[in-house]
Amino acid sequence: MRYTTITRSRSFKSLFVLLTILVLAASPSLASDRWFHVRVEEGDGANVSVNLPLSLVEMAFEMIPEEISEEVSQDVHVELNDAGFNVEQLRRLWEEVRYGQDATFLTVEEDDHTIQVRKEGDFFIAETIGNSSDTQIDVRFPLQVVDALFSGGEGRLDFAAAIRALADYGEGDMVTVRENDSTVRVWVDSQNESN
Repeated sequence: MRYTTITRSRSFKSLFVLLTILVLAASPSLASDRWFHVRVEEGDGANVSVNLPLSLVEMAFEMIPEEISEEVSQDVHVELNDAGFNVEQLRRLWEEVRYGQDATFLTVEEDDHTIQVRKEGDFFIAETIGNSSDTQIDVRFPLQVVDALFSGGEGRLDFAAAIRALADYGEGDMVTVRENDSTVRVWVDSQNESN
């Protein structure tokens, strides 16, 4: 058992070193025409930007050895009010949502704003309605990306397929969360730097 632990640790270190080299050596010819961006702006002036070509992210997921990918998929476990769901249960739940009619699944009404979670057309949406709240949430996630994620074999998630679907989705914001003077934004576009 100890040997397995040491081997996994070395595999993760090797994978990390390889991914770091790929990120540092990435040239414009490697990048697709879509870039994945994350920008975090803190009120105290600390800002973080991540800009990666989706082709590089896809390649990184494809390079993960199958046994590690299977292990990660098996370790995915979502807890909702003490009820646990594995990948197969989440896949069945997703199919019900995906192929059901457009609907609002959750509405939370407070004094100065409302939060809604719904399926609308080809998107899963979570948003704050009303601008009075200290927290503003705007999530607009393409359903095709989740479809691709669940397209792996039994009990597996296909992260590389999800990245390809994200590249096909086109440009636009997916997640924006503002809380007091902090902002987190996640989006895809054709620019190699965040703006």
